[in-house]
Amino acid sequence: MAVSADEPAAAPGRLRRLVRPPLWRSAARGIAAVLIVTACVVVPTSLGWAMLGVFFGITVGLNVGLWAGRDSGLASFAGAVLMPVVGIAIAIGADVQMMGSRSGAISPRDIGHYPHAANLRFTDARIATEFTAVADAHRLTGTWRVAPIVPTNWTSAEPVPAWAVAVVSGYGPRDFRTPRSWQQDYRAAVRYVPTAFSPAHRAIERALARYDLTASLDAPLLYWVEEPQTVIINERTDVAWIMFGGAATWLLFLIGEALLVPAGPPDAERRPPRATRAREA
Repeated sequence: MAVSADEPAAAPGRLRRLVRPPLWRSAARGIAAVLIVTACVVVPTSLGWAMLGVFFGITVGLNVGLWAGRDSGLASFAGAVLMPVVGIAIAIGADVQMMGSRSGAISPRDIGHYPHAANLRFTDARIATEFTAVADAHRLTGTWRVAPIVPTNWTSAEPVPAWAVAVVSGYGPRDFRTPRSWQQDYRAAVRYVPTAFSPAHRAIERALARYDLTASLDAPLLYWVEEPQTVIINERTDVAWIMFGGAATWLLFLIGEALLVPAGPPDAERRPPRATRAREA
């Protein structure tokens, strides 16, 4: 039986929906959105502007998420939720500066000459654990501790050039964030990026008040580590996993939407060709 030209064409089978151009265009836009959000969040976070990274994660993520899912209302909603989540996860989870120069072997007193260095090595340095201070217990991130990083001949009458930070939490014994690393004879550090969920600055205030110390205005907060470049690479890998999770979630959503949500009319029927519209006018 012949089908009249005026009758709508049959909707494609569910599996055939996976090869339609709109799905792959949305997939490409979603992957591009994950890359854009990551770039906009990692750069300010690595420079120490964690809250700016959160702001970019929300605003940029919302806009590129709507752009990625513009083919349907459901996809627009999913993109507007997923992309900010990717940005916020990176901004909150990345507490190590992943971008920056290397300082070479320096004295802690010279650390102010390297304000953007992420990889720091020292000629003579120790953690003055006798001046350790503890912040209030924090249910989300554990109990934070700080102690001065100083030259071997430092005295408490001198300003503190840098602070070692650590958190007592459920991490494993080899995690560089725990106070266990302070017991090691390391001579290196990576720069810590504070977030709204880490009360390390409260611990510094307590150390200054309790031990009558002074600190340099630009004294950085550092993680005491054995090999800074290894730590930075591992942190970059964690960011890559977040990116992969965001892209994979987006692709799975598109596949699920194509298979489960009833398909609308073909694109050609939604908007007739220009020549046809001109004849009808």
